[in-house]
Amino acid sequence: MKAVRSDERETEQTLIKTMTLDNGLKLEVYDISRKLAGDRWYVGMVAQIDIPLTDSLLANQPLSNYPAAEIKNAMGAVVRFQQKRERHYIDEREKDALRHSLTESFIKNTLTYFSRPDFPAKYVFKAFQACLKRQTWYPDDRRG
Repeated sequence: MKAVRSDERETEQTLIKTMTLDNGLKLEVYDISRKLAGDRWYVGMVAQIDIPLTDSLLANQPLSNYPAAEIKNAMGAVVRFQQKRERHYIDEREKDALRHSLTESFIKNTLTYFSRPDFPAKYVFKAFQACLKRQTWYPDDRRG
């Protein structure tokens, strides 16, 4: 039996919102809420944006300072941005309103930034730098 770290557990996700951003990317929001015990809930949402590593994206600064093949080899064909908002031990009567509030607050506060034309290149560069740093410490780690 394989040991599973707590951050690797399969979480049931339900797509609750999809938005096409001004830069052509798609923002997807998933409900990851679950019942804990009795009338208490874990209320959570995950927002994710898949960023395909196209040649035009990799031609942007500062990504253009690295060979495209090196970036794709380290990161794969798509880089996923993902953020979570969560609350624990929420009364069952409040869970739906809270999930809605978490989702709407996240969108209100981040949509302008995620829609910017330079967001994909900046995020991929940040993720690539983190990957390079991780490989310095763990040379055989190919998680991307």
